[in-house]
Amino acid sequence: MKRNMKKTLTMAVAYSLVSSMVLAAPAYAEVSGGSTTTGTTNASSSANVKLSFPDVPSSHWAVKHISKLLLEGIVQGDDMGRYNPDSKVSQQDVIIMAIRMMGLESKALENKATISLPWSDVRSDARPYIAYAIDQGLIDLQEEYDAAASKWGTKEAPREWVAKIVVRAIGKKQDAIAKAEFPGTFADNDKISSGNAGYVNEAVSLGIVQGFEDNTFRPADGVTRAQMATFLSRAEKYSPNLSDRALVGTVMAIDGSKLTIRDKNGLTKDVTLHTNASFYTYKNDTTRLTPSDVKLYNEVYVLHQQGTAYLIEVTNDEIPMTGVEGKLVSVDMNELTASIEVDGKYYTYDLASNVSVRDLNGAGLSLGSLQEDSVVELKKHALIQDAKISQIVVKEMPINKTVDAAFLSFDPVNLTVKVKDRQTGAEEAFKVTDKSVFWQGDNYFDPANLFEGDIVRVEVKKSKVVKVEVVQQLVEKRDEGKLLSLSDDKTIVTIQKSGDELASYKASDRVLVVMGDGSFGSIRDLMPGDQLKLEINQNKIDKVTVQSRSIQNFTLATIETYIADSKILLVKDELGNPKSYLVTDKTRFLYDNTELTLANFQSNFVKGKRVNVVASESTLLSVQIATRMEGTVTSVSTTTGELTIKTPTGGYQTYKTLSYTSVDKYSLPSAKLTDLRTGDYVRGFFDGTQQTVVGVSVRETQLVHTISKDASNSRITVKDLAGNTSSYSLSGLPVHRNGQPVSTNDIAVDEPLQITFMGKSIESVQVLDAVRGKVTGVDAVANRVTVTDYTNVSRVFETGTNVSVRNGSTVLPSLASVKPDDRVEMVKDTSGNTTVLIIPGEQRTVQSYDASTKVLNLMRRTVNDKLAYPLHDKAYIHQGTQLIAPTALVSGNVVTVYLINDKIVEIAKP
Repeated sequence: MKRNMKKTLTMAVAYSLVSSMVLAAPAYAEVSGGSTTTGTTNASSSANVKLSFPDVPSSHWAVKHISKLLLEGIVQGDDMGRYNPDSKVSQQDVIIMAIRMMGLESKALENKATISLPWSDVRSDARPYIAYAIDQGLIDLQEEYDAAASKWGTKEAPREWVAKIVVRAIGKKQDAIAKAEFPGTFADNDKISSGNAGYVNEAVSLGIVQGFEDNTFRPADGVTRAQMATFLSRAEKYSPNLSDRALVGTVMAIDGSKLTIRDKNGLTKDVTLHTNASFYTYKNDTTRLTPSDVKLYNEVYVLHQQGTAYLIEVTNDEIPMTGVEGKLVSVDMNELTASIEVDGKYYTYDLASNVSVRDLNGAGLSLGSLQEDSVVELKKHALIQDAKISQIVVKEMPINKTVDAAFLSFDPVNLTVKVKDRQTGAEEAFKVTDKSVFWQGDNYFDPANLFEGDIVRVEVKKSKVVKVEVVQQLVEKRDEGKLLSLSDDKTIVTIQKSGDELASYKASDRVLVVMGDGSFGSIRDLMPGDQLKLEINQNKIDKVTVQSRSIQNFTLATIETYIADSKILLVKDELGNPKSYLVTDKTRFLYDNTELTLANFQSNFVKGKRVNVVASESTLLSVQIATRMEGTVTSVSTTTGELTIKTPTGGYQTYKTLSYTSVDKYSLPSAKLTDLRTGDYVRGFFDGTQQTVVGVSVRETQLVHTISKDASNSRITVKDLAGNTSSYSLSGLPVHRNGQPVSTNDIAVDEPLQITFMGKSIESVQVLDAVRGKVTGVDAVANRVTVTDYTNVSRVFETGTNVSVRNGSTVLPSLASVKPDDRVEMVKDTSGNTTVLIIPGEQRTVQSYDASTKVLNLMRRTVNDKLAYPLHDKAYIHQGTQLIAPTALVSGNVVTVYLINDKIVEIAKP
């Protein structure tokens, strides 16, 4: 503690000395290598202006920056007139250069008294600069002072320290402090001192400093004089005080070698180009321009002395434009005028004879192709008085089309109808007006009766809906109410609607039952009292959604006792809470799924027996001897042989296993207990004791592609991502797409499916949508991929954080493995997980195409090459963006083919 106090006191005394004592030495120039050269920084006559150093040739990478600082008097040479660009710059020279760039040199030299600094190696000419730097907060004695270090002024300036000095010199200290906690992007970011991290981040963000090719910053490396000049030159534009030799503005006139420059305040100044003046561009450090490259209305940075310009940098070579945006009313091709509507007012503008018309992507359009009601921006030269419109940018064209689509929603507040194009899959919203009509057959149709998924034909003119024709409603009738009863054969559902109205419907063979938690069930899982929503087609229920349940359903409750005289069953639920229920003549008694009489079942009312209970308030509706359990694995002990699961109601239960307990898992045919993982959802099967699990099935979802189907027998053959082929019957299974039941006939070959397995048995099938196309952008941080699909529509695909990238059976590390120009298939499953499949491509030579079989025959490259490939039903065959027919492919054409499951999904002809 005493040592720290002593150090603080020492630094305070040193700072006091610096602030109170004055230097009597003359001003000296910043020098290299410790030698000094007297000189002045005052402007000299143009005849004596030094334009370059002999050791900095015009080809040097930093010549622009060194030349700029030389002309401004910020740097000068040694006593031999050299700059020594590769020598390391000392800390004292960095301070001198920074003070000069700040325009504070004269103030730094005003004080002539002798002062004392805590460093013995500071040159006398550097002392006033350093003292003034301390006074101005450019350097901080407490930061800089190190009692153990004998050198400070002659010490090589480290890169991170220089970044701090330069950032402070341009007044960005507070911005740097705000960036102190920002994560760095350099590979050696951990080597940057914590006190300098914010300054490095700020200097990088401003483009003052950069890293090396290996993505390192090398914070402790010394800075060369060439690098120092570059840092200051790049930083200068952020400085509040420009050199009085600098002129920044727009070229308003060019007369031979004379330029007229107008600054931001509207003041103009004439400068004459020196015969040896150098010309540069802002676009890079090394490109040299010629005088003829400086154009009227370019923005420039000029270094001059007494009106003679020695260095000119073109900082912006784009023509300054001003624009007005509005809705196009008309174009007069004869008078060359355009009229637009802006905020309800109408304006007419003259067009230049060479006016250009482009869309937002830069594609050229003709003036005559402009449509009324297009949103356009009219642009003209900002600096020419009475300039005519020279550019027209079409930002939005009026939509005139008819779309066959799936209805998504109708917004009666904003009067928009949202649909999904059935051909492209694109979602679009169109404005509805009081003149828009909804129609079905020969009758008007209430849009309130449209539901998601209904097929509509939308006619749009000038971006507004003229007509919505209801082509097909996926659901003919909808009803809802409380379930009163199911028929004995579980085919007739009777509900009580609002009031006392009753309704009965027959369930279809492929009815889809969605439980309240979003899981799928069967008609047998419905209980009296359930609040249901029904979707009915052809007088049969296709879908049942359980909205809420008034029924208590306890799995794995434990029997306490049964009081036969009172017919009272006492149990504890799986969380240990006691429950009592009245047994009635309507109570069902089940052993697994076999129904028994009370007399035959009564022997099972044994304390400790596990049962599944369904009750309505205090009345027992059914009791079932538990032969299985379900839940999420929390632990598996190979030592004790115990399996612990978390049940769907939140309880934890532990069961014994046996050495021969089987594990049924689709993705691992020979699975063992050790293959169970925390988080797996499992179904366990008991032995007679209900304490030991003798078999376990694991629930998994698999992404597969259909490779064939037999609709008449409800069978499909699929191939999974590992290349395994399997055939399944879908008879009696829930098969759906976007929540709607579909048949086997609705499943397309070569398209993706999500199959949910319990063990190796299918529980449900979901038909998924795939987006295929060429990657145009990948943002692995934002989990976003931009794809131009096979209809040439650009789509932004939000993958989410749960994304798997695969190339065949190989799993790639991350989304960053996907590169622009890759062909991909993007699939998102019902849980929001995304699979990105890289579609492999290979260059082949065409032999022939068989239109009858839709097979492309290719020439052999090696003896193992496959020669014949069928086309996918949605194969994209193109030359550039132009679609071509497969019959246009002839022998000898060299093409690139892209394959999924040995079927061609794309052919690119160069």
